Amino acid sequence: MLGSEPVLERAAADAAGPTEGPSARVYQSLRGRPLTSIFIVCLILGIISVLVLPWVPSSDPYAWISWGQEFASHIVGTKIALSYHGGPSFKPFPVIFTSIFGLFGNAAPGLWLVVSRTGSLLALVGTFRLGRRFGGTPAGILAAVALCFTADAVFYMARGTSEPIVAAVTVWAVDRHLDGAKRAAYFLLFLGALNRPEFTPIMFLYAVWLWVTEPDTRTRAYAVVLLVLVPIFWTFPPGIVNGDFLQAKNAAAGGQGSPGTAFAELKSSAGQLTDGILLLAAVGFGLAWLRRNRTLIWLGAAAILWAVMVALITQFFYGLPRYLLPASVIACVFAALTVVWLAEMVAARVPASARRAVGFAVGAAVVAVTLPWSIDRGKVMVTQTQEATASGTYQHDLFTAVDRLGGKSRLFVCHLSYVAINHTAASMLAWKLKVDLFKVRPLMVSQGYVFVGPHVSDLGHPPPILSARVDNVRLVETSGVWRVYAVSRRTTSQYGQAGSLCPGHI
Repeated sequence: MLGSEPVLERAAADAAGPTEGPSARVYQSLRGRPLTSIFIVCLILGIISVLVLPWVPSSDPYAWISWGQEFASHIVGTKIALSYHGGPSFKPFPVIFTSIFGLFGNAAPGLWLVVSRTGSLLALVGTFRLGRRFGGTPAGILAAVALCFTADAVFYMARGTSEPIVAAVTVWAVDRHLDGAKRAAYFLLFLGALNRPEFTPIMFLYAVWLWVTEPDTRTRAYAVVLLVLVPIFWTFPPGIVNGDFLQAKNAAAGGQGSPGTAFAELKSSAGQLTDGILLLAAVGFGLAWLRRNRTLIWLGAAAILWAVMVALITQFFYGLPRYLLPASVIACVFAALTVVWLAEMVAARVPASARRAVGFAVGAAVVAVTLPWSIDRGKVMVTQTQEATASGTYQHDLFTAVDRLGGKSRLFVCHLSYVAINHTAASMLAWKLKVDLFKVRPLMVSQGYVFVGPHVSDLGHPPPILSARVDNVRLVETSGVWRVYAVSRRTTSQYGQAGSLCPGHI
């Protein structure tokens, strides 16, 4: 007894939550909607991560954020030149968000990071739920841990990429479908298609299935409308803005890093997952066949078909290893199930009193076999964490240099002016200066300001100065690792005015 209230009764009351007042109503509402609670918790944790961690967006996310700033400027009246050229592939999902966030000024990068980090957390929770659905809580935990060991997982989560959203919509679409929430599953596939066009064939097949199994008019209209919106979202914004309806395709075709062939793309799956997780996933798919678990067989087949589809796209067009991420997420679930199933199979052969201990020992032994690969991947994760922390310092020092120099009005002395910087930092600087991406270039072939940072993976190559007509390079500012040079002519010549920083004078 504590005072006059029995301990057991108090514990029961605490478990039930508050019983009176507004807090009670909120608590009961969230308790009745567990998925809403999950989303809110992930969102809050995402916000906290942005507030306490120094990590900043990487190159592609900063380009989307810069495009969002350009779009928002036409609403508020500042009118930065709007163009979806000069950056990565246009992606509807992030650009929709960043266009809204552009109205919030300097908060835009942090707001987008909240979206991406929330996606990372939802992906972990969704992967846990899938593992738990088929193999209990141990399988759920192992599946979520395996997801953390996918290639570049720390980079994706820390730097605001769209991959966390892709992983999240993959597992939650499966989760919602298995729970019978077909329209929710279809909407999640729609969100996936706004991030990766490879979701579109899956979405089309699901739309056909909905048409057959849900013959009511509203569901059919819903399926058709969302399916039609996918190509509209991908093509109309860049088409209307700059006349390039296939900007996403053209930008991707000009990219680098593709394995180039279908076989090389499939081979890269070993890099997306550790060899140990990939082997366990293959064993898990085989065990699902032996167990005649039709749901898991279909799920595994879908992951394989996704990998084949991406491989064929790579063969005939363009692809990157990270495009295999949806298949990798499902493989993490199968790897976790393998550990649990093998432990259960061995434990079933010993006396009941020893089953728990034996099962735990077998599971631990299977996990231990994967440690050589996991340790190596863990070292990479530590490096990515250090690089993400350094990226925050690089941004802070770069923005400090810009402010000391006087910002846009000082750096752009005429309408032809542009600046040069390490190519991976170009979108970051464009957002800071409130200019379109064409105003920030990876080399200087004229007169102007050149920002030179170290040659590291986060910044890329320093910008070279290639103009033979330029003979005056002056260091005008330093900030941390950054050096800023003013590039001009030393003397008056037939090409123009001495000391001018306007390219028009060359």
